[in-house]
Amino acid sequence: MPKDTMTAEQRLQTVIRLGVPDRVPVDPMIYYFAAYYANITVHELWSDMKKYEFAINKCFNELGPWDIYYPINPISPEAYMFILPMKMKLAGLDLPPDEINQVIEEEIMSADEYLTFARSKTPTTFLKYINFLSTLACRVQREQQGEGIFAKTRIIRKMLKQIPVWREEFKRWQARDVAVQHGICMEAPFDTLSMSRGLVSFSYDLMDNPGPLAEVSLALSKGYVKVGDWLTKKTGVRRVLVFCHRTSNDFVSPKQFEQHAFPSLKAIVNGFVERGVTPFLHCDGNWNKNLEYLYELPKGKVVLQFDGRTDIFRAKEIIGGHCCIFGDVPASMLAFGGKEEVTEYCKKLIEKAGKGGGFILAAGCEVAPNARPENVKAMLDSVKKFGYYS
Repeated sequence: MPKDTMTAEQRLQTVIRLGVPDRVPVDPMIYYFAAYYANITVHELWSDMKKYEFAINKCFNELGPWDIYYPINPISPEAYMFILPMKMKLAGLDLPPDEINQVIEEEIMSADEYLTFARSKTPTTFLKYINFLSTLACRVQREQQGEGIFAKTRIIRKMLKQIPVWREEFKRWQARDVAVQHGICMEAPFDTLSMSRGLVSFSYDLMDNPGPLAEVSLALSKGYVKVGDWLTKKTGVRRVLVFCHRTSNDFVSPKQFEQHAFPSLKAIVNGFVERGVTPFLHCDGNWNKNLEYLYELPKGKVVLQFDGRTDIFRAKEIIGGHCCIFGDVPASMLAFGGKEEVTEYCKKLIEKAGKGGGFILAAGCEVAPNARPENVKAMLDSVKKFGYYS
């Protein structure tokens, strides 16, 4: 039987560069599932680091192992809302302790503020982006304390407290020969605007007055890259997860994507690559009509995460020789399918999407909270059954 000849980090670096590793790496993308599997509450998962680690380790030891760890463990609401600027209902605070956290689709930014943020006199692009994000973060806090310097500083300090926690956690995983997917996660500028305006208002903006969208997204992109670069240095993992929650064909047309979303996305990807940071683009939704644009991104430097809505096999044909493909065992299959179905689909992914390297097997978006443990194990086991290249 074949055996591993690479470390997890070597395996990951090889597929990012579109090379052929010893075998296909696997990244399950586990978060909420860990709470239910380990019999702790969702509130404990996001608020208690020791219980979070207990739950994730239980999954790793009993269902794994896996090659790549998906770190998404903020222990303060401020940290979460700094990354995702939307009001939230949190398990154990606003919801029963075992419910999944919920975002609230609500307008927290006016259309008049697009150009205010884009053309602000903030002295550096780094501070411009920090001011933009911290302003939005102030507006989504549970306890409103205004938008002054003290309120912003309070939020930023809570965010910065996460860094040593993440850094030490990442070292523990690396000591177990598990690569860490990213050192920080961030919402793409265009998508941040969509979330902070609210879906209905933003849709009107796209139709009635789209001009400022590309301008403000591009104006924020340099600061975005500088903040991400700095944070990945501090956490020790030079990879960044870029959430593209509102950039798919489910939300914008290909023309709107080309004109208003892609310029800033391309700018931040190029900026990160120039600084030695590898972007993972979390491509939520259907990207089938956006794939050709991705040829403009640097070859062998970007990972594209698909969640089941995009045809991953078509993506492999179109863009697989240019970007690493990541995905995409569907949440529905992990929750409601059988072990044999999961195994067969993983085999198909490995043989087709994994052909010639440049592929990471993973759950689509993340493992469903109600996934069957035997299905998760079947996904993780499949790389040892079918994933060796020689």
